[in-house]
Amino acid sequence: SDKDTQQTQLDPNLPVIAMSDLVKNAEQYTGKTITVTGRFGGMCADGEDFYFKDNLDLIEVIPSANGLPDDVIMGTPLKVQGVVMVRGEHEAEGEEHHEEGGEPEPEVKIQATVIQTNRS
Repeated sequence: SDKDTQQTQLDPNLPVIAMSDLVKNAEQYTGKTITVTGRFGGMCADGEDFYFKDNLDLIEVIPSANGLPDDVIMGTPLKVQGVVMVRGEHEAEGEEHHEEGGEPEPEVKIQATVIQTNRS
């Protein structure tokens, strides 16, 4: 199974949302499928999800079954397409989860359907 030949393509009809807009207006996008651009910010403590950032904005991405592209390293520019989730939907209210380093987890997550490197 060579996943490069089966690489899922981005849907060009879906809106491309700035990460800053997504973080500020998360409720507006909850449950919608969007495309967002940013940079790979490292794996989360659970080893499954990863941080996705753009300047000071940070969200968490749950990769699709295809996982991450093979050539991703810290800072790699990516396009992620998927369904937006906001804390409270995917975790019990009132729980303040912190990663091992003491950083609070991002409020916004994306359940990715497509992850592509965004190199020009």
